[in-house]
Amino acid sequence: MPKHRHFAFKQENPSLCLQLITEVDVISNTLNTQDSIKIKALWDTGASGTVIVPSIAKKLGLIPFDRVSVAGVNNVSMADVVQVSIGLPNKVMIKEASVMVCDLTGEFELLIGMDIILLGDFSISNGEGKTLFSFAMPPFENKTDLYEKALAVNERKKER
Repeated sequence: MPKHRHFAFKQENPSLCLQLITEVDVISNTLNTQDSIKIKALWDTGASGTVIVPSIAKKLGLIPFDRVSVAGVNNVSMADVVQVSIGLPNKVMIKEASVMVCDLTGEFELLIGMDIILLGDFSISNGEGKTLFSFAMPPFENKTDLYEKALAVNERKKER
């Protein structure tokens, strides 16, 4: 009997893709409202924290509770920190996530960083010219090890 129930999603793209974008629900817990909107989110393993664009923070009436220094690719700036709940595609709600308010470039309004990705197992596969992206929470006890898988496949090929 498994200790935990796992919640997962997968998204297969018809071709190779350079960005992993999903829809998420963002919920404001400000005052007595629970306004929710569906927005596009970029999953970014190169970002340590999660970021929301100012227009969505304003639309949801998010109130900053802190200010932090944010180091981007080309600069360092100060950003407000707000709290939201984020509904992921696997139906898991990340409650009261602290996210930074920053401008983002692209077709997305939320950047999901490692602060959320590390809560589960994250996988990208690019076989057959298609990108398959999957995410499961909580993480599995047995880790996926592509190095060991490659050694086993290569060993089988040597035996032929």
